[in-house]
Amino acid sequence: MERCQIINIQEIVREKPGVAYQGEIGVFVPSDTSAIYLAEGLPVYVNAFSYLLALQGKARLVIDETEYEILPGCLCLLSPLHLTCFSEVSDDFRCMFLCLHKDFVDRIGVFNLKQRIAKGMHMHRNPSVQMSAADTVVLKESIENIRNQILRQDHLYHLELMQNALIRFYLELDNILDRNIQPEGSGMTVTRNRMKLQEFITLLMNHFKEEHQVAFYAKAMHITPQYLTAIVKAQTGKTVNAFVYELIYSEARNLLVSTDLSIQQITARLNFADQASFSKFFKRHAGVSPQIFREKAGRI
Repeated sequence: MERCQIINIQEIVREKPGVAYQGEIGVFVPSDTSAIYLAEGLPVYVNAFSYLLALQGKARLVIDETEYEILPGCLCLLSPLHLTCFSEVSDDFRCMFLCLHKDFVDRIGVFNLKQRIAKGMHMHRNPSVQMSAADTVVLKESIENIRNQILRQDHLYHLELMQNALIRFYLELDNILDRNIQPEGSGMTVTRNRMKLQEFITLLMNHFKEEHQVAFYAKAMHITPQYLTAIVKAQTGKTVNAFVYELIYSEARNLLVSTDLSIQQITARLNFADQASFSKFFKRHAGVSPQIFREKAGRI
């Protein structure tokens, strides 16, 4: 497969114009065509739930080796395990990105937002929706509202403002999806392997920090490790271990750059046996130690 990369919200903030909150929520509005591409145009996994809203022009976006035409009013709902890459972008293409780290949703714990994100997970194989002009305006305003609340950092209830803006977005999104998405059982075929892949994705996002072994996920899904490996490899081209390690590496980079946690605390949070094991793992992927990576990123 073509070389790919996992990136996180904090890294997008450093590379692209946009606003973000502690590496957990980001709103990005690329100003020109060159600002749309991530990782120098390589296919990427974004370690967040991402929503792309097309506003004008046209583009072609490859999602898990399937190419989608992106026109004004198109909404793409992307999970952290969608591999994406723009294959074509018109000079006048404009869009908005909303990226949301799963941990932020976990901490909110209101209005059952996890179910709304789960709806996006069920769209793993059909992540593009063409909306009406009116619905496009509604979602655009909702995303702009999230951006505005992120910027109000001096407000005494900054976190609550962002939470409420996010709740509004998901309520509007649910309303649109419920009116536009064909329900399962009415022509949409979902194979057992696809359902197992979705189950694995959900488990992985909930447990990758503390559970690094294929056996854990296979046992939770009541299948053998060999069968799980075969399912994931056949549908994504990557192994279970590759997904686990790449997510851990991405989260480690995010914690090093966007928090003041010590290396030892990050080691514990990602469930490594000791700091030496974590440092060895990180250096194998980054080419430098966690401390040097943090220093180069400007956070010592």
